[in-house]
Amino acid sequence: MSKKKIFIALAATFLISILIREYHNWLLHRSSDMRNERSVLLSDRDSLRCTIYLPSHAGARVGYHYEIMKRFAGSHNLIVKYIPAIDSVPVWDLLKNQHTDILVINIIHDPVPKSLAGKVCITPRITPLGEVWIMMKDHCPWHLSLVHWLTLFKQNPHFQKFTNRFLPSSADRCPYDSLLRVVSKPLGWDWIMLRSVMYQESQYRMNAHSPNNAIGLMQIRGSTAKDMNVENPFDPEENIKGAVRYFAFLRRNMQLSHLPAEEEINFVLAAYNAGMTRIQNDREEVAKEGKNPDIWAHVAVYAPKQTQEYVQQVRNRYMGWVSASE
Repeated sequence: MSKKKIFIALAATFLISILIREYHNWLLHRSSDMRNERSVLLSDRDSLRCTIYLPSHAGARVGYHYEIMKRFAGSHNLIVKYIPAIDSVPVWDLLKNQHTDILVINIIHDPVPKSLAGKVCITPRITPLGEVWIMMKDHCPWHLSLVHWLTLFKQNPHFQKFTNRFLPSSADRCPYDSLLRVVSKPLGWDWIMLRSVMYQESQYRMNAHSPNNAIGLMQIRGSTAKDMNVENPFDPEENIKGAVRYFAFLRRNMQLSHLPAEEEINFVLAAYNAGMTRIQNDREEVAKEGKNPDIWAHVAVYAPKQTQEYVQQVRNRYMGWVSASE
């Protein structure tokens, strides 16, 4: 081979190696750019915001919608974020102004307003009562995916078992019993007592929200939720576990562990309703008068009437359920 041909071959080889190296660098940068684009996209849309607007008597049906939505969100690598309805803001405005992505509503009782006609997507009925999910057309590119997912979800062999946890909704049917059984063990309480507290507080409505900022199934105050490391007080599991941690906190800080179980529970319930400081002050007043501050019957007369009724109602419901199960 001539020197000229050898030179041309070496030059070609060198040029090809440069091109390959540059192409490889381009691929690395492109891959990095795509990862960054995905990261930005996920950071902007890593949650699915929902608002469940159903009447107070809906009970566990609220949780039914929430749990289905959590499953849909999970299948799309999203996290459900609950956006509560606010009395001062029309619920349709939450949807129209994109403060929430999905509005759960009873389409029979609350039809779509004329101003939104043709601008929303509506799923088939989620329950026989006319409860549907509604989204803005220009903000729900996944609408068809959602409808398809719901169709497949209802065809799942476990769908009926899942539904039976929540429907029909009644005082004697709590969809969170299995969780209550687990969390009650470290506390040492009968799980049915926790269920009685839950029904008293929210009637099993996971989106319950009082004017005093008590939130969720167990009506945990916002400040208490923060102290108990509850990030999402509307989420049933977080709410229940946070409440149980708070019960343990009350028992420990009120020094109740030496009391009989019935008295311990009475004082924890009273403090949960009226506040630990108030009940402790009432116990001190009882002690000053020479009565026993460790007996709720002695302390109850000093507590607010609402608290007296609260403890009694929770206990009566508990006793009724225990008797019915025997």
